[in-house]
Amino acid sequence: MSRKPNFDEDELKAKRVFTKIERNSKSAFAYKHKSTVKNTKKFDTPFSKEVVVKLTGASNNYQQWKKHFNYNIKKFDYTLFEDENIIYKGEDELKQFEQYFNDFGPQIPNQSEIKGKGKREVLQFAFSMKHHETTPADKLMEAVIKTVKEKYPNNASYFVYHSDTDNPHIHCDLKIAGADGKRIDVRKADLLQLRKKFAKNLNDLGIEAYATSKKERLKDKSIIKDRIENMKNHHYEVSEFGKAKYKFDDRNSESYFVSYKTKNGDITTIWSKELEKLIKDNNIVSGEFVKFQKVDKVTVERIIRKKAVNGKREVFTKTSFKDVWDCSIKGRAEKDLIVNPNIKDKKVSYNYEEQQLSDIEKKNAQFLKMKKEREAKQGLNISSNVKGNKFSHLKKKDDLER
Repeated sequence: MSRKPNFDEDELKAKRVFTKIERNSKSAFAYKHKSTVKNTKKFDTPFSKEVVVKLTGASNNYQQWKKHFNYNIKKFDYTLFEDENIIYKGEDELKQFEQYFNDFGPQIPNQSEIKGKGKREVLQFAFSMKHHETTPADKLMEAVIKTVKEKYPNNASYFVYHSDTDNPHIHCDLKIAGADGKRIDVRKADLLQLRKKFAKNLNDLGIEAYATSKKERLKDKSIIKDRIENMKNHHYEVSEFGKAKYKFDDRNSESYFVSYKTKNGDITTIWSKELEKLIKDNNIVSGEFVKFQKVDKVTVERIIRKKAVNGKREVFTKTSFKDVWDCSIKGRAEKDLIVNPNIKDKKVSYNYEEQQLSDIEKKNAQFLKMKKEREAKQGLNISSNVKGNKFSHLKKKDDLER
């Protein structure tokens, strides 16, 4: 007669859990589980500031382009940019632009008018930047518009910003036939030129961006080293500064603060009274990209005297240090912030000594001592004019009755 195996209840639960995990891992739908895992990869890598320019598709007839146009505009109810200062919003304005785009140069043929596959009439681009957290949407749009208009000034185009994905991007539709009827032919070399120009326009707006090809990176490996060095020299956009209670707590004394946006879009605040002089001397304004750094410490001495004891006074000399700040302003006052290598060795110290009291100081000390004893007996604190307990000096029961 076979015996039933004895399993601990916890062991059975563990076996069931393991079996379920193993079964799910072999499932054809395992990718769904992986896609829900939060990506913890840091964006601040040597290639995180590379700009991206993709040719995502093309339209061969008016119906195809109209479908893509509706996807860009009506589905998401976004704003359309023809230029930096020409913006279209609302159904009526978008219909006007739709007609304008088709009439600019030769019209886009209808599907019924084309025999075979036909030619490409409208190219569809996507512009983005991997490290988009510190790139404002308005500056990204400004750089894209300038890039396309400089490369293809005679061709109709429009731009729409999409923020519905993890990586915000700008869609651009470019009409192949120009106002004079000449057709453009976009090749790989043209895409690389667009990338280079896109990165330069972002740099001109104070945003760190690159457009290096794989061939360039393989040929010159020093690019990676230089990129890593640049990562250590970040400049962040100043959002606010001024005087306030330390850490904005009314219980603290007044100090000076500077707030700036980090690479993730968060606001970080640094505090120091010395920052006020730094802001004024460099004429820093909100919106500028600045790097702040403690570069050194200066000595500050303070003498602390304690009460006289046995004819002698204890004297402490406290040696502390005040932070020295410096800054680098991107675009107009960039510089390497050199930190004193011995800054960590500068720590607060105390120097102790005893001083002999003079005859007058001894008499004053004795007088103050007698004054305090008399006040304690009378139950009155004369120095603060606050009445105390008259009978606090009476300790015995008989004394209290008397």
